[in-house]
Amino acid sequence: MTKYAVVTCISMFRTRYVIPMDELQKLNPDEEVKLIWAEDCVTLEEVKEFSQRHITETIIDSELLDANEVLKLFDQDNDYLSGWTEKEKMAWINKWRDND
Repeated sequence: MTKYAVVTCISMFRTRYVIPMDELQKLNPDEEVKLIWAEDCVTLEEVKEFSQRHITETIIDSELLDANEVLKLFDQDNDYLSGWTEKEKMAWINKWRDND
């Protein structure tokens, strides 16, 4: 039976956000505007992304799974594709090269 290598990674990105200070001032006109307000807006996901650059990818772990286990993982990680047939899922899994 074929085994499948599953490698789990974390990707790191540098993301920038740009906010006009006069617009931040409008959020609280009774206080002097502070840079931390911009940080709060980013933390609250209220700001659109200005730019992004991929920094690195770090391997967290790896394991070997059989076909049944990898199909279960497929459904767990890609629940929006759970309607695919087993044959469609395996075809996608077996087309593993980025260039395919």
